[in-house]
Formats: sequence, structure tokens, C-alpha cells
Amino acid sequence: MNKKLFRVIPALDLKNGVVVHGIRGEREKYQPIESILSMSPELSPLVDGFVQQLGLREFYVADLDAIMSSMKKDHLNFVAQKNAERVNNHKPLSFMIDAGVYDVDGVGKVLAAGADQVIIGTETLPSLAMLQEIINHYGRERLVVSLDIKDGKIMSAAVELTRLTPPQAMRELMKLGIQQFILLELSRVGTGAGLNKTLIKECLAVLGVQPKKTKMTGSLILGGGVSGYEDLRWLMLEGVSGAIVASALHDGRLTKEKLCQLKELQKYK
Repeated sequence: MNKKLFRVIPALDLKNGVVVHGIRGEREKYQPIESILSMSPELSPLVDGFVQQLGLREFYVADLDAIMSSMKKDHLNFVAQKNAERVNNHKPLSFMIDAGVYDVDGVGKVLAAGADQVIIGTETLPSLAMLQEIINHYGRERLVVSLDIKDGKIMSAAVELTRLTPPQAMRELMKLGIQQFILLELSRVGTGAGLNKTLIKECLAVLGVQPKKTKMTGSLILGGGVSGYEDLRWLMLEGVSGAIVASALHDGRLTKEKLCQLKELQKYK
């Protein structure tokens, strides 16, 4: 039986050249991150801190400048530089990147920077027709759709999505062939407020995910609100594929020992 391991994915929100502390999606207020993993808020030393101190090698990068400027300004060279370093040092790192892409060319630009997966956020997606065009051009394997939610409602430039609940939107996106989703609750980001368990279960049901079920029609990663080990344990046991985490890693609530406990638990899941 081939079980996919639950993924703990550090979030790296980039703004004005450094990693910042995201809180509730209020981007204009974000300040450089303070972390026990690195003295510097720059991308490279923080990635090294996650790898060396916590053994984490998969990263979620939100290029906030790119998202807010319609990709007129971006940090993709930072990721490309880290990828070049990865090749030289044979480090098995992985990056999924949200740079606010909204068309075929934007996805190509992110892939060219070395992204393993490109995140298409509903916030910047202009229409489902454009998503279909992107899928036709690149296939679906390296595409992840982020359901960007604030106060329970989908944020999107695509009017047809704003009229739907998150589970309804997932159904429509699955019709286009999307199978990998992020449920990003922006109003919970950086708060440690805990999980919206009802919504998470509703989204898992749409994907056909059930606890201990090995065959699934899709995958769901949760972003926003993770307060610590118990939240991760609940997500894993419910069948969520992974969690994007920032604050609980930077302030030490999630230690290497806790992450190892989670791995041990998966052996018996």
C-alpha cells in the first residue's frame, strides 16, 4: 500500500526583498519575520534554517510584490538562485510558488524560475476560461489552485467563483481537471487561531477524501490558522495532504521533536 506522507510546508511570504510575517492578509502591515531559525529575514538563510534545524525541504513561496503588482515586480530571481544552489549542493528542495499568475505567460515565467509547482490563486485568476487555457497549455500535474478565502468568502477576479462557496468552487475547478488544492484562509493567517474544521471536512468530502482511505480523487493542503502539533495531527488523521505553516515554526511551537512525532504517527495511520 503506497501511502503519501502528510507534508508540513513552511510558508515564505516575500515582500520588498525579505520574508515577512503575514497576518490576516493585511499585506500593507507585514513586517520582516523574526525567527528562531535565522538571524536574517532573507530567503536563503531561512530556507537553510528549515533544512538544517527542522529537516523540512518543501516550501510554499508567496511573492507578495508579484501578487500585488500583477507580476510587474517579483522575487523569482531569489528562487532561481536558491534552485541553482540546490543543484550545486544536491539538496532535494521543492518550491511551490504563488506569484499572482493570471495567464499562460505568467505560469511559464514561474516554471522558468525553477518552481516545482505553480500556484494559481483565485484572488488573481480572471476567469475559469483562462484557467482552462493554462491547463491546456501546461497540463494539470504542476498546477495547484489556491482557494483564497477571507471571512468565509472566495476572493477572486473571476466573478463566477465569488458566487460560490469553497466546496462548490472546488467542484467547478475539478470539472476542468484540477486535482490539487490549497484552502487558504487569509483571515486566519499568522493568528494561530486554529482550524475551521467544518469547512475543511466539507472540502475533503468534495475530493472524496476520507480518513484511512488510500485512493483519492484529489488532494487538499490547508493554509492559515495552524496553532501547533494538535492541529497538524487532526489534519493528518482527517486525510488532509499537508499544511502550510509559518508562525508556529518561526516561534518554536513546532519543534523537530514534534515533527518527528507526527512522522511516527503516520506509520500507524
